[in-house]
Amino acid sequence: MPYPLDDATATALVSLFPWVMTRSPQAPVQAAVEALLQAEQARRGHPDAKTGALQVPALTQGTLLKEEYDLSTHAHHDGWRVGAVIADVKGMINLNARFGFATGDALLRATVESLSAQYPGAKVVRLHGDAFAALLVPTSQLTVDASLAGPTHERLARDTRRVLPEGTPDEDAPSWTVSLLEVTVDAPSHWQVLGPLVWAELERAHVMQRSGRAQGLQRRRLRLDGFVPGPATL
Repeated sequence: MPYPLDDATATALVSLFPWVMTRSPQAPVQAAVEALLQAEQARRGHPDAKTGALQVPALTQGTLLKEEYDLSTHAHHDGWRVGAVIADVKGMINLNARFGFATGDALLRATVESLSAQYPGAKVVRLHGDAFAALLVPTSQLTVDASLAGPTHERLARDTRRVLPEGTPDEDAPSWTVSLLEVTVDAPSHWQVLGPLVWAELERAHVMQRSGRAQGLQRRRLRLDGFVPGPATL
């Protein structure tokens, strides 16, 4: 059954996603509604359709870390801690040119599946088009250490081989930049502050590793002092 929209609502929808006027000129309102739904689904933790990974809005705007922060534990002990293994496919544009986009998409999904298999219980997030982070959250009971980079890369290469054309020489096979990160947050005031902080640190660690300014496990400690002692202030 049809659901009518008034002109003001339709105009407001299209203004949220102005690109629909060029990509879907015949049905811009429908395209804007679909884009809005996709954005909200990403925030709510629906996996990326292409790769199966969670999307950044689930981390920065959604409830991805809600069950990962226990006030009774993390407010009184050694801080809230999360590890991360970041895998970035090197030269993805060249791989797409060499093998085709269908194989490139299969490679991205295989990368996510490999990270999920290597780190069961981790939350795998798509940071960029071809970069993914396996978050070793508290409920996974997994920890990150400096020895993980080599084995992670080897397993990625092994697990993704199946999506490449038969007979692909080793020199044409994909490789990854693997970054390792451990973030400790002292006294966060609320679980909602954790997502943006973790995202910022993931981006930082990724850039540091790719630029050669960091090696091995990067450790970061953030002191938020969310529980300020003393009498209440107005």
